[in-house]
Amino acid sequence: MQGKLTCGLIGLSQGWYADLFATELLAMKDVEFVGVCDLGKSREYVQDCIGMGAESFAAKFETVLYHDAADMLGENLDFVVVASEIGEHCENSCQALEAGAHVFACKPFSFVADEVRRAMQVAESNQRKVLPGVPSRFEDGMVEAVRRVRAGDVGRPLTARVFVNHAAMTSPPWQRDTAKSGGPLGEFGTYGFDIVRWVLGEEPEEVFAYGENFMHKGQIESWDNVKALVRFDSGALGSVHICTSISWEYPFFDLEVVGEKGCVRTDYHNYPVVTHGTSAARLAPIRYAPMNQREIAHFVKAVRSEEELRVTLKDAYAVARTIEAVQESLTAGVPVSIEL
Repeated sequence: MQGKLTCGLIGLSQGWYADLFATELLAMKDVEFVGVCDLGKSREYVQDCIGMGAESFAAKFETVLYHDAADMLGENLDFVVVASEIGEHCENSCQALEAGAHVFACKPFSFVADEVRRAMQVAESNQRKVLPGVPSRFEDGMVEAVRRVRAGDVGRPLTARVFVNHAAMTSPPWQRDTAKSGGPLGEFGTYGFDIVRWVLGEEPEEVFAYGENFMHKGQIESWDNVKALVRFDSGALGSVHICTSISWEYPFFDLEVVGEKGCVRTDYHNYPVVTHGTSAARLAPIRYAPMNQREIAHFVKAVRSEEELRVTLKDAYAVARTIEAVQESLTAGVPVSIEL
């Protein structure tokens, strides 16, 4: 695909992502940022999501504000970034695909497997590409850990442990509604279940999970901590802990893979300096890697057919099915099979 690519942003509900990706797109010399669509949401709603009105956001990025996605898609865009409510991702993505645009949907694409399957069908019938957002696939430590496992550095992998730490998203208000956000399990489980599946290179077969709401009763009608044990098709075991109770600086991901011949460990958000004394250790601020920036850059290259998509809707479907099985296990208190 030659020349400048035209693009737009659908939705401002995932405010942090909307601002970050709009900033990245505006800076790309081979991309024309045509417009942003607020999906007709009220000024108060948008203010809650992004800290400013939609008019101010569009002015910040020197682009056109649309209130109806169909009007923006009528500009025959090459691709869109979808940053609406998670529960709206599938609908907005399919609308864009049917209009002929490639789609990058912010993390997670969906926590409902049937929605992912529908998007797969629409993307295939329209011959468009979809990158479901999974920023951890673009983090240096995670990429290197997977490379070493694939290279056989630890022998046959037997177990993989993933810890995902993320403050519970209780604002804007829509994120407190589990039907819209999936709660911490739906929103952040994407990281954990995708990482463990990715590093082991296998599909999950069965899961057993425990969950508790330790810190956010009355704010989130769901579990704010989940521990899940996953059995994979080779018999390898994965464990995933989703934690939203840590309010201090702490690594975002922690991954450990144990194999027959060794183990590999990594975490994201590492400390550049640690000072040890006789009675304590003092940490420097956490160092952040630009995984989100790498993610959108990769997508643009994929639209140009310069790179193959690192993550596909098939991956998103497997993760969504796993999350659904975890929800069932949490409710029933029994192991649940995962059928892909």
